[in-house]
Amino acid sequence: MRKHFSKLVSLAAFGLSASLAMSTLVAVEPKARDRATESLSANNLSSVVRQVADDVSPSIVTVYALRGPRMTAPMRWREEAKLPQPFHSPNHQHAASSNSHSADDQGSGVIIDRRGCVLTCSHVVENADAVFVRTADGRKLHAEAVICDLQSDIAIIRLESAENLSEAKLADSDDLSVGDWVVSLASPYDLQRSVSAGIISSTQRWVASSPHALIQNDAATNPGSSGGALLNLRGEVIGIIEGALTTSGAFQGIGLATPINTARDIAEQLQTKGYVERGYFGFQTQPLTPEMASLIDSSVNAGLYVKDVQRNSPANHAGLREGDVVTKFDGKPINQSFDPATLAAAAEPGKSHIMTVLREHKVVEIEMRMQLPPREVGPIQPELPPIGSFEYFDSSLGLGLSRLNTSIINELELPGDAHGALITQVAMNSDAYREGVAAGMAIARVNDTTIHDVDEYREVTSKLDREKPVLLLLQSDQGKHLVMLHMSRKENDEKGKN
Repeated sequence: MRKHFSKLVSLAAFGLSASLAMSTLVAVEPKARDRATESLSANNLSSVVRQVADDVSPSIVTVYALRGPRMTAPMRWREEAKLPQPFHSPNHQHAASSNSHSADDQGSGVIIDRRGCVLTCSHVVENADAVFVRTADGRKLHAEAVICDLQSDIAIIRLESAENLSEAKLADSDDLSVGDWVVSLASPYDLQRSVSAGIISSTQRWVASSPHALIQNDAATNPGSSGGALLNLRGEVIGIIEGALTTSGAFQGIGLATPINTARDIAEQLQTKGYVERGYFGFQTQPLTPEMASLIDSSVNAGLYVKDVQRNSPANHAGLREGDVVTKFDGKPINQSFDPATLAAAAEPGKSHIMTVLREHKVVEIEMRMQLPPREVGPIQPELPPIGSFEYFDSSLGLGLSRLNTSIINELELPGDAHGALITQVAMNSDAYREGVAAGMAIARVNDTTIHDVDEYREVTSKLDREKPVLLLLQSDQGKHLVMLHMSRKENDEKGKN
């Protein structure tokens, strides 16, 4: 907190006249008033930011996306050693972490519906095998569905068993101006609900990776911030934090966020349709510099050069040709500041648009009706049974289990007194997967019963009430820890092969 220091200036020099003393006091007084005003403004801003953080924090969640098989580090090395390797050193030092080779991700999210809908970035959760969030009050809620729009990098997470959540208030991002103060609220580096402040640098920043203009701001944006909230001083969400432009990997003062009006429209379509309905013209352009334009026609100094027209596209059917220069779009002249992405962003599917083009020194007007792009529907992949090396597969917990011996205990760096059933596979759709249970761990106890081998595990778990959760004591290279899992009601336990 900034401290304000008042300074009392007294002039008491022998021989100075009263008029000199008065002139000095008059000169000092405005500075004192300016400092007081600055201190008051800073304190007011601090109070506002503090209030925004307090009000909105309950609506911010930390998002975790898990990808790939769960394995302890020694188990992963063991499995990798079975594969053909150009060079493998058994003495190579690895980081002692069960996620050392994992493609897991951590980001942020904004609750937009109290019944369990979270808005985030698709690059945080796309292709994840399991997604869960941590709420401000510490609850862990799993996703029952994740729907992504890769083009805009926006996704929604539908949470299971969620109710009475604190939803954020959404602003009108069209009301933003350069210089407006903003507050960032996210979980960078898994530092939950971190607060940062800055100003808007641009309300219409076009970047190659986005089909929409983004909000550029200088509030701190770091790994894990993606999906968090960019807020105005009224505590309303004006944007979903997208990321930052950087040449070093560290934040360099250029944060980017998707305007909330855009994100809200995408979220609504994802919720109702499961995809975003977009139109396309089917042609590609490149802006012309004045020098390039003069080589084509001396009457123009700007335009969009048509460098490709897709076959059977709206542009192709309308008669647009390679080599045309688009000089106007719906009557709006195209100048040096015009961004080609505006063509698709401003156009509406099914609506006709007029393009003025220069072709062989003649002006031609082309009417083009934007259409929906052809949707590619891939084959539905059937759910496959678990495969792997296990003696017994417990479908109620999604765990493949095998025998444990001294050699394996040493190889997997388990505690010297390790006993029980070795986990060799964790089903990706299981509660165990979401809770971090990994192949390479051993189950030492089930509830209050000690486990010595796979047969004993099978006998003990067969008598459990599947309506109740089960408590497992796990052993790994990191020591021992408890985990509570909910059991599935499936009865089709399977035998596996070594």
